[in-house]
Amino acid sequence: MAKKETTSTNAVVAPKTDIGSSVITRVNQLCATGFTMPADYNYVNAIKMSMLKLNDVKDKNGNAALAVCTPNSIATALFQMATKGLNAALNQCYLIVRGDQLTLNESYFGKILQVKRIFPDWNPSPRVIREGDVFEFEIIPTTGHRRLVKHQQTLESMDKDFVGGYVILPTVDGEGDLYIMTKKQILAAWAKSSSKEHLTHKQFDEKMVTKTIVNSGCNIIINATPSLGASDGLVEDPNAPEDIDDQTPEVIDIEAKAEPIDLETGEVKQPSAEETAAPAAAPAAPAANDGDDW
Repeated sequence: MAKKETTSTNAVVAPKTDIGSSVITRVNQLCATGFTMPADYNYVNAIKMSMLKLNDVKDKNGNAALAVCTPNSIATALFQMATKGLNAALNQCYLIVRGDQLTLNESYFGKILQVKRIFPDWNPSPRVIREGDVFEFEIIPTTGHRRLVKHQQTLESMDKDFVGGYVILPTVDGEGDLYIMTKKQILAAWAKSSSKEHLTHKQFDEKMVTKTIVNSGCNIIINATPSLGASDGLVEDPNAPEDIDDQTPEVIDIEAKAEPIDLETGEVKQPSAEETAAPAAAPAAPAANDGDDW
């Protein structure tokens, strides 16, 4: 009887072509057209380091990303990373397997890094607003920006539930803009998150609230800055989950169904009988076009 061969999913799988070198060549060509990289960023090192990091990335079934992802999607994700000035090996972004595609998600720290490259002196200091706090702000008529007038807390209010939070975003005029999120907005962001640890009211803490606010505020600046937003060929997926953790797992089950949250109370909703019924089978997705672009 012939011995059945087995393959370990932990083995490093070498791509058919030297994808890292191909991406470096493409970035070199981009820079030759006048595209500028951040002064503190070495894209050659970042691409090489991220290729090594990719050896540890697996899909939800434990298969190596280099074995299941198309070469074109790997190259595209690394190219996007380089044009953003990020490094997956430093957790400034995450390489995530979705089907046979490798995708790039910016991390919380990666977003702060991008904003600080525009406003080097900005150090985000988010604050949580709780029941019983005295919180006042005003709108500046000439700019439309919000300005913090007063935020007072007491020892008693510090133990109460949060009702919102804020961070002062940097502006070109140096005035700053008070970015505020209500509790309902924060809970909605958590409902989009791929992480399951944010789903019960008892687990809300100040770190989670403040990171969500900073993450959302950074998105506004990044999307409004041509050198960081859509002009470099990257368009943020509006349906992508909010990145709240700084430890986003490399394995994400994209078929997992998110648990619904009551946006008023923060509690996990119990599905009805109709909602728990098996859904109708979805039509088969068309085959990915793995063109030889690289």
